Amino acid sequence: MTTIRVCCVLFYWLLPAAVFASEMSTPVGVPEEVLVLGEQPGPGLWKVSKGSHTLWILGTYVPTPRGMVWRSKQVEAVIAASNEVLGPYSASLRVKDAKPYQSQGRKLKEVLPRKVYARWRSLRDKYIGDDPETEKLLPTAAALLLRSRAYERIGLSYGDDVWRRIYQVAGANAVPIRRLDYEMGPVPSDKGSSRRSRENSVKYLVETMDRLEADMTQARDRANAWALGDMDVLRTLVDADASYAQSLAYSWPFLSQEQVGQLQLEAENKLLSALERALNRNETTLVVLPIHVVSRGKSVVASLRAAGYGVAEPR
Repeated sequence: MTTIRVCCVLFYWLLPAAVFASEMSTPVGVPEEVLVLGEQPGPGLWKVSKGSHTLWILGTYVPTPRGMVWRSKQVEAVIAASNEVLGPYSASLRVKDAKPYQSQGRKLKEVLPRKVYARWRSLRDKYIGDDPETEKLLPTAAALLLRSRAYERIGLSYGDDVWRRIYQVAGANAVPIRRLDYEMGPVPSDKGSSRRSRENSVKYLVETMDRLEADMTQARDRANAWALGDMDVLRTLVDADASYAQSLAYSWPFLSQEQVGQLQLEAENKLLSALERALNRNETTLVVLPIHVVSRGKSVVASLRAAGYGVAEPR
């Protein structure tokens, strides 16, 4: 049995910044824009209440502006008063007898249509560099790496400064941190999904290349909005990501669309149950989640509100 970490559950996956070397410079074709620097507070907190018990939720976002220092007095005060901190949030999936469709050593050049591959090579050389190791990537992983490296080129960082600071403050106040790690499955791999997922994976890479430079501008706007705590801008940009995230979810091998939907629902239910247990268990809790999990249409905040809890939005 194989355990596989899948992004289709959370719509949230980051490639490590050090996988491939690249030269840091502003690429031609992307306009210069100012990124906020120095100490920034990030967004305010959602407040979920049940009697005298309070659950505070911080929505995080990566990448953030390189050179930004996250410092939120509100979050630090909440941590100091908390019984525990919940996070980071991740989900994994066990798949029976799963073999990646590139397991026989097929390279990107053999998987991608000729014109798509030529376009990928051009963008790869521009943003990642001429690295033969990229030939071993699945199309979805190639798309994610391309996107992350392009973002780094315009001054965005994948460093996890927020969690580093949370661990520091929690440690200084002897507040325990409880990770939100969930393993689901096992599920049988869908034998008929190989061709569909391969097609969806190529489609996702094409979509990534189509909208790359527009996404770079939007990523800068989103990073600035998160750093400054501008919730109006963040809500707009998070909503705009929905269709792209869905394409990502369906681009991975092994699973049918029905299985993807079931796993998403299972992950959301596990998270919601954990938050409700924390509300019952603790007087004060801080939970740290990716902001799209918190603020998109069918979010955990919306589910808690529907369940009858008091919810106050950040200003």
